[in-house]
Parts: sequence; C-alpha cells; structure tokens
Amino acid sequence: MKELLAERYGYIKPSDELKIECMPQDVINALCNCINSFENNIEVDCNFINNICWIYFFTEKQSDYDKYFDCITDYLDDDIEWYNKLSLIDFVIKVISDFYNNFVQKFTKRINSEFERLNYGYRIINNFVTPITAKEEVESIEEAIDNAKDNIKEHLRSASKHLADKEKPNYRTSIKESISAVGVLCREMTGENDLGKALFALEKKQGKLHSQLKGAFENLYRYVNEKQSGIRHELMDASGIYVPTFHEAKCYAFINYLNGKFGSNK
Repeated sequence: MKELLAERYGYIKPSDELKIECMPQDVINALCNCINSFENNIEVDCNFINNICWIYFFTEKQSDYDKYFDCITDYLDDDIEWYNKLSLIDFVIKVISDFYNNFVQKFTKRINSEFERLNYGYRIINNFVTPITAKEEVESIEEAIDNAKDNIKEHLRSASKHLADKEKPNYRTSIKESISAVGVLCREMTGENDLGKALFALEKKQGKLHSQLKGAFENLYRYVNEKQSGIRHELMDASGIYVPTFHEAKCYAFINYLNGKFGSNK
C-alpha cells in the first residue's frame, strides 16, 4: 500500500516496530473482519464452527449455546489477554482445517495479509500462529518446510509448533527439532553424522563455504550441544542456568542455505 498524505509529507511516521505480545484494536478489528468475511462469502456452516468453539474451546454447555451469538468475534472484542485471543485463532484454524480443509489456505492468507499490513509480529505458518520478525522470515520457514523430505519436514513442523506457543513457547525443543532436521539433511547429503565433517565433505564435493558462514554453522551446532544451554541436555537446575530465546530458535535459513548451495532436497 502506498504511503498516505500524512506519511508522505512527514506529519506522521509509520512505525518500523513490529507489534508483539499485545493485540491492538486495529488487529482485533481486522481479525473480526476476516472471520466475518469468511462466514459471509464462503459456503461453510459458520454456526457449526462457532458451536465447536463454544463446546471445545470455551468448554461451555451445549444447552446454553445460541446460534445467533458469535462467540468468536465477541471473545476477540472482550478484555482478554492477547495470547488467549491468538489461541482462539489457532483453534479456529484447526477447526477449519479439520472440517473445511479446502478453505483453510484462503482464510490464513487473508489473516497474514492483515497482520503484515498492520505490522503485527505474528503470522499463520503451517496452520499455527507464530511470532516472526520479518516477512523474509515467514518465507524462509515456509520454504524450508515445503521443500523438505518427509523425515526432515516432520522435524521442521514440530519446531514450528513449539515456536508457535504464545503462552509458553518451547524454544529449547524447537531448536532441538530444527537442529535434528539439519542433522538429517547433512547426513543424507554426505553420509556424515557430525556437522563439522559434513560441512567439510560438502566443501570437498561442491566448493568452498565462506569461512565466517562456516564458522557460524559450526558454532551453532556446538552451542546446542552445550550442557548449559539445556537444548540437547537437561538443565543444570530447576530454574535453569540459561534459557534459549525466540531468536535462537529459528534455524530454517540454514536448511534453505544448504538446499540452495548444494542441491535440492525434494
């Protein structure tokens, strides 16, 4: 979308900051519009979707359900924690995927378009609401999953699922799954189980890696094997000496780089 007059002439400055760990009113309005558009323009039984949410998300009595009451949009408008609202969107997408799978892609595409337009720091990836930092990151995750073989795809989907938990994102398990995917890919490409040996084998076969990039890959692999990080090993104590963060949980670009540099993994 082009800048509006107020932005073009500097009266207001569009924010470059992604909105995270909140749900502003404009995002709430956009989500309600997406749901209403889905209900009005697609031939599905939206009363059925509301009913499923009423019983299995809100855990209310079937006898109290009113088919004229839109429990989904009303919940989004209520004064509820932002992560619970995103959990409801997760649940709605699951219902649509389970019962109206032909329409789930159109629905999630519309939501992602609105999230991007409003600079909201989440996207629907692999049918889960997932925190992101940039458009390119979404494309990197989707590319890694789409181009992977089934065994690698399973690790990446699991990594995406653990990364997508809004209340208690499991970064440790997400990183473990991502690195497992990297390990499987390297093993399939070279026959080597050790990443350092695999990178050496790839270089010998296909050409030199940039030294700093190679070093970054090796450091990442070494990092996930450290006891203190608690990724491939248990935490040192109950509270944990070190807890991995969201930014360390995103290894998808590594998968895409290996596929692009050394051949397709389809």
